[in-house]
Amino acid sequence: AVAAAKAVKYEGAGTVEFIMDDETQQFYFMEMNTRLQVEHPVTEMITNTDLVQWQLEVAAGNRLPKLQNEIVCTGHAFEARIYAENPENGFLPDTGRLVHLATPQPSSDVRVETGVQTGDVISVYYDPMIAKLVVRGEDRQAALRVLRKALAEYEIVGLHTNIGFLRRLAESPDFIAAKVETGFINKHLDELFPPVAQPSAESIVQAALAHVIDSSTKAALSTHGGLASPWAAIDSFRLNAFGSQTTTLAYGDHQYTAKVCVVGNGMYSVCVTSESGDKIAEFHNVQPLWEPLPGGVGSTSAGGHLRALLNDRLCASNVVFNDKDSSITVFDQGRVAVFKVPVPQYFDDAGAASPGSVTAPMSCKIVQVMVEPGAEVEQNAPLVVLEAMKMEHVIKAPKAGKIASVYYKVGDLVEEGKNLVAFENE
Repeated sequence: AVAAAKAVKYEGAGTVEFIMDDETQQFYFMEMNTRLQVEHPVTEMITNTDLVQWQLEVAAGNRLPKLQNEIVCTGHAFEARIYAENPENGFLPDTGRLVHLATPQPSSDVRVETGVQTGDVISVYYDPMIAKLVVRGEDRQAALRVLRKALAEYEIVGLHTNIGFLRRLAESPDFIAAKVETGFINKHLDELFPPVAQPSAESIVQAALAHVIDSSTKAALSTHGGLASPWAAIDSFRLNAFGSQTTTLAYGDHQYTAKVCVVGNGMYSVCVTSESGDKIAEFHNVQPLWEPLPGGVGSTSAGGHLRALLNDRLCASNVVFNDKDSSITVFDQGRVAVFKVPVPQYFDDAGAASPGSVTAPMSCKIVQVMVEPGAEVEQNAPLVVLEAMKMEHVIKAPKAGKIASVYYKVGDLVEEGKNLVAFENE
């Protein structure tokens, strides 16, 4: 790298990239960038330096703070890019509002570099990177343990991210053993993209309790302006009977029902059943403590921190509600479960894609429309060109047919799942 810079008489911060042949162990030159690159914190973490400061010092004509032989490397470091993308959908970028964002606690071994916060929007105009998570340990194994813990503490609601994928990657035996090369993902597809496991009964109960408590609190506040009125009580009081509420939660293709019964002052029993009516679990004498997340009712972050003793396990979770997709996300000490609250059928029908339509695979901008109503197209013919995160994507015809409608024009911004083009019914 130094020889390459000297050969072209380059002075200043620069990054030289090489690629190594995994079989021959030979390095080959790829390119040089006349700047620091996004991975520079890895070097900073193991050398205890500030390369950005060094860059400015050199640009000002000053000497480097240290010579090469004065630099001491200590430990091992990893950088994980936290991206707004959907690994299960070919890593396509995603956009949207960060309804909830909580990062690991920074320390001497954990560094979070980001420029966004809860309420901000990840748009189609910029790179989809939300943050850089950089960790350090005494060796590779120790650094990976720090990375796995930090990823488990990262919480994002509002759009798809690669956090779950990164967690599985950091747990892969071959990755831990440093058996990594450019074909790693394709060789470990089953491991990195396992079937979706069903949620635990504790996760279902936490989502149901949070939903019941939050809904009751919001209803009381909106109706009575405060909790001082007896009509604002949220304890489901009934004369000569225990009050109860039933919540239905969808998880993938499965539905669960949680019946929450009030059995005392702030005390509940919860019964969880499957969609076939089979009892999955039952919890008695549950006394949940609910603390709304910062911002309160009506803020960009809706949810709270829930603590509850469920049989023999003390659960302490952040539960986040996203009105955009009627979801409830439970972050329970490293475990994540996302439930949907089913909406009435007439709402579903209103938002469903019409038969024969082609939809946007991601939020995007229309840069080219290549068909018009009445046009006859063959299968795989290009229909629309989209732009998202500095990349163009060509949407092709899934079948041969006649175009009935084109819903957007060049320059329009489109949300994921919206109809782009419709075919005439056969």
